Amino acid sequence: MTRTTITSVCLTSLWMDDDLRDDDDGSVNSYHFYSVMNTFVNRLLRPATGSGLARASSYGHHTQRWAHTVRLIALEDLPHGKAYEGDVVRVKAGYARNFLIPQKKAVYATAQNFERLDIIDPEVETEEQRITRLERASSMSKKEEQYLKQADVLKKYLKNKVMKLWRVVDPNTIDALHPGHVNASNIRDKLGKQLKIDLDESDTLHIYSDTPMPHAELDDAKLQALVDEFETVGDCNKEVRRLGDYLAKISLPGGYAVPLKFQVLQRVP
Repeated sequence: MTRTTITSVCLTSLWMDDDLRDDDDGSVNSYHFYSVMNTFVNRLLRPATGSGLARASSYGHHTQRWAHTVRLIALEDLPHGKAYEGDVVRVKAGYARNFLIPQKKAVYATAQNFERLDIIDPEVETEEQRITRLERASSMSKKEEQYLKQADVLKKYLKNKVMKLWRVVDPNTIDALHPGHVNASNIRDKLGKQLKIDLDESDTLHIYSDTPMPHAELDDAKLQALVDEFETVGDCNKEVRRLGDYLAKISLPGGYAVPLKFQVLQRVP
């Protein structure tokens, strides 16, 4: 029933109410009638913002507005480039609840999950880190700041990733590659195809060692220290000829170095 219908019915009832008529002749007391009618109509048609229902609706609206997104940690690359493995991303609560979480593509960005996955929450910053960041930013030019951001983004993206290359193994050996090998050019090409990273011509890539380096023995700090200390000049001449875990250094403008973990795995004929 519409407000107009409700109003018509109620006004008819008011008109027929004996309490609105004069005692002397039974005629309607117009002043009393219009006074009551005015009060009734104002209450019926006043904006909803003054009612308890409106307050409840308003409260629900704000609750929905604040609750419609959640923070997640991506456990793998998400569809349509929304996030990559290890990224912290904000998505709609329904998308997280009905798809990402059940499919084990992501977990909620809780302190326990950050600790379990050994990932630093980008929204949590210590006072020391804040001071260091501000001091570094204040002493940099716009160009230097851009170089730093590019290095930080790439480092964060590669943090929990291991690039994989497959090669045929000599049947007379356990892990020797034959035919073929892995060089810096192979890694650079695979970086674009597998991890969607296209390095600029000014960016260089060098293999740290042609001897396997088990990744389980290297934490993030150790990896960064190795590539920072690794001096590179000219093109990389190292070649990998055995299966195993390896490390490469990506050199970026501004003197920044980013570690890249890669594995050489046996290709099944």
